[in-house]
Amino acid sequence: MLVDLKRMVAYICPFCSNISTKMLSIFRFSGTDKVNLICPTHGCHETCVTITPKNSKYKINIECPLCGGTHLYTVSKETFWQKPLISYKCPVSGIETFFAGEPRRVEQALDEYSDIYSDIIDESEDFLNENDPFNMVFAILERLNRLQEKHLISCVCGSTDAEFDIEQGDIIMRCCRCGRTKKIKVSEETLTRILNTNAIIIDN
Repeated sequence: MLVDLKRMVAYICPFCSNISTKMLSIFRFSGTDKVNLICPTHGCHETCVTITPKNSKYKINIECPLCGGTHLYTVSKETFWQKPLISYKCPVSGIETFFAGEPRRVEQALDEYSDIYSDIIDESEDFLNENDPFNMVFAILERLNRLQEKHLISCVCGSTDAEFDIEQGDIIMRCCRCGRTKKIKVSEETLTRILNTNAIIIDN
């Protein structure tokens, strides 16, 4: 049986709501090396999907743009490379957030969901409106929480246990071990910088 050596994948960034497509070659998967699908948006570059080979299957971790959770799916390698189209839904919303398959089929699926995805993007743009301080604070806190879940926020004392407070419109990160704090000014520039960072150190 012939195996198509290339698949198109489509996914939505959970941070900036950008819809991306990418061609994957079977040669990208070597041994147990995982493939990260990154948001190409300038200032974002977040990992949206991770595909990890495991024996005869792929484990697909999707950072959901709809419910904010991480969803894990498993598919056989045979299905991934031979089925014309596969898709996975957010179990909370019931909306597809990931497609893989023949380019024509993936593009057709995106067209069918274009109205729904347009609404998602519009809501995201409203959410990140710099004229709405509450939404900006919430967006920054969401990003900080994701970094903390991945143990990417740490203190110079060695602790990775931090808490967040809001004081006079600023976000204060506080180390739970030594009490050191780091102030984060709430602004669109700050949000862009935090979206583009891989780690934060409390060092004041």
